[in-house]
Amino acid sequence: MDNDYREFEATTVDEAIVQAMQSFRSTFENLEIQVLSEGSKGLFGLVGAKTAKIKARPARVAQPGEDTAPERAAPESEPSPGIPPHDDEVLTKAQEIVSEILARMNIACSFKVRDTKTLELIGDGSGIIIGKQGQTLDALQFILNRILNKTRQEPVYVTLDTEGYRQRHMSYLKSIAINMGQKAKKTGQSISLEKMNPYDRRIIHLTLKNDSSVNTKSIGEGLYKKILIVPRKALK
Repeated sequence: MDNDYREFEATTVDEAIVQAMQSFRSTFENLEIQVLSEGSKGLFGLVGAKTAKIKARPARVAQPGEDTAPERAAPESEPSPGIPPHDDEVLTKAQEIVSEILARMNIACSFKVRDTKTLELIGDGSGIIIGKQGQTLDALQFILNRILNKTRQEPVYVTLDTEGYRQRHMSYLKSIAINMGQKAKKTGQSISLEKMNPYDRRIIHLTLKNDSSVNTKSIGEGLYKKILIVPRKALK
């Protein structure tokens, strides 16, 4: 059961956490994690090496229809407005970290600084970097920012993108919201969308927020919920 802890084992704690995120289809903030073993490289990285172990489970889930904080939180691809633009040192360090991670995955890439908070990854392995529904890119971005902020008092946040995936995905979700909103108004019936994570749901909600003809709400339990687009006349 998802409410029970599951154990994950990897070379490092960070890699084990990524496994947990992928297994539960969740973000770090929505998991309860306990580190069982930090792991060690052993002598010359071979003899006596020990793997890192953690146990994780989803954090407390909201009851059906409950309006939870993650629904209103800023998407992970959009840092808080309170975080200032980064200097060259932060972005250079970010490139070094991502390069090392991708090198271990045998993926070669170069970088383009798109703005003061975003790194664009350029290379033939962009499809692998994005992963299914952007999960690999999100995991890589999470690990990057966790490492960057490990010893910092003032938080920094670097967004990773490749081939304009972030903007394409956002445009796709907005298009879905508009089209399904129009369908709900035309048919007078509620439209149910597929299960989405909190950040994708937020885009749907915000896109239709000012449409006086429809209302949106999340339904279901757990991190991934469906969105229901309801014609307002159906609410009367």
